[in-house]
Amino acid sequence: MTDLESAGESLGNVECDVAIVGAGAAGIYLARQLAAGGKDVVLLEAGSDVCASNAEVGFDVDFPDEPYPGATRGRFFGLGGTTSRWGGLLFPHTSLDALPDADFRPDQWPRIIDDVERWGPTVLRGLGFPIEGDFLGFASSALKPVSASLISAGLVPGASLFIPFRRRNFSSLLKAQLGANQRLRVLTNAIVHDWSMDESSQAQTSLSSLQAKSPSGRTVNVQAKSFVIAAGAIESTRLLLELDQCGARPVIRASSAVGAYMSDHLSHPVADTRPGDVDRAIRIFAPKFSKGWMRSMRFIESNPPPGSVRAFGHLVFEYASSGFNVVREVLSGLQRRRLPRLSLGDVFSGVTGACALAWGRYVRSELHVAKGTASRLQLDTEQIPLKSNRIELGDELDRHGRRNPVIHWRITDEDLANMTATGHRMIETWNRASIDLPRLIPREEDWDSSRPYDTFHPVGTCRMGEDDEAVVTPDLQVHGVDNLWVTSTAVLPTAGTANPGYTLLCMAHGLGQRMLER
Repeated sequence: MTDLESAGESLGNVECDVAIVGAGAAGIYLARQLAAGGKDVVLLEAGSDVCASNAEVGFDVDFPDEPYPGATRGRFFGLGGTTSRWGGLLFPHTSLDALPDADFRPDQWPRIIDDVERWGPTVLRGLGFPIEGDFLGFASSALKPVSASLISAGLVPGASLFIPFRRRNFSSLLKAQLGANQRLRVLTNAIVHDWSMDESSQAQTSLSSLQAKSPSGRTVNVQAKSFVIAAGAIESTRLLLELDQCGARPVIRASSAVGAYMSDHLSHPVADTRPGDVDRAIRIFAPKFSKGWMRSMRFIESNPPPGSVRAFGHLVFEYASSGFNVVREVLSGLQRRRLPRLSLGDVFSGVTGACALAWGRYVRSELHVAKGTASRLQLDTEQIPLKSNRIELGDELDRHGRRNPVIHWRITDEDLANMTATGHRMIETWNRASIDLPRLIPREEDWDSSRPYDTFHPVGTCRMGEDDEAVVTPDLQVHGVDNLWVTSTAVLPTAGTANPGYTLLCMAHGLGQRMLER
């Protein structure tokens, strides 16, 4: 591992088989896989060995329309990237995402789901889960007898997996690989500024090298046979836009809609558990533990109306105990690689609650939820991708001399109407499913005072496909460039029915297999 900022001087030329830009979840996973398969890999990270926000590292962003919170609160740079802050939740996109598509959703979901089903077990083993995820089967078993009622009514239950806190930051996976394999080299504080073309290639554009700088100006030139951009949806899009303007002629085919069709999940509480049913909700739906990993339940419509947006719901327990807060702060500090911010008073006040959590975790194999804890149904729906929701390069420069990304993004009235209709359907389906289920009380919607957004799942800006506007092929190769691939959530056409992290890792693994066979 080399910190370009403190290397003492510029590094000159570095040669490798594969250069990967971005040491977040996808970049680290792919780098480990390729190095283990015998490839010489250089992994470049714009941040340092400890993660910081985009503002702290000097990557500004501009918003002409509505602010997009995912660009300011959901981006972290440094080894591990967003895995230094994420919840570690894994859930697959499934055949429910391959139902007949609406006009706005290009038909790439069967290919995506095939990657998930094919590589998912291997990905889980690589992350430390010893058995197959059994996301749907575990939920049906854990929720007996209400699972059958939910399914017959039209709601399919699933069980998410949460990576344990000590493993959530993928920098730990990276450092284990560095000690075991000398084919992997990591450069931190290495900000990509320029790309060079292979002038000998006439048939199709081919890259020969990239140039990276540290914040103080030290440089490195990385020559590679293949290049992968794995820097998160927003930064991957910015890098492609910069690449397209770095030479005398455009690099990416003119029809590819790089940066366009940006969308996300919209998340909002749509119902509360009836006060008299809160303990029943705890008894049935409190998160469980399996093989040391926590699992929580979610619900997906099995047969939504044709052309409707996809969504998933999940019960959220409103934890208020001091013990829960103490344990969360300690474990979050472990994930972020910093000391927990706790006073002695916090520790003393949280001892009893922490003991209850430990008893539930190790004796009952479930997350302790205190009696009387309120819960709500949270709904996550996908936005309809619009060409006007997009990322482009602005005229203002950040402190590294790069053009700021400008994000045009807004939540439309149609998005709000879709969320309202989906919420009403899901609540109605739930309440008629079984007398054994806790009843849900719909919330009044006030979109003027509360915007429906608290997730960071940007997709669509480097969409995969074979149509003219697709940016990458179904194999994730950039259209028009012979030796460049993208692996980030930006390649997904829409947000679908799941958090995208697990699907992204499965797609990255498939890319790694193809590169090893190439």
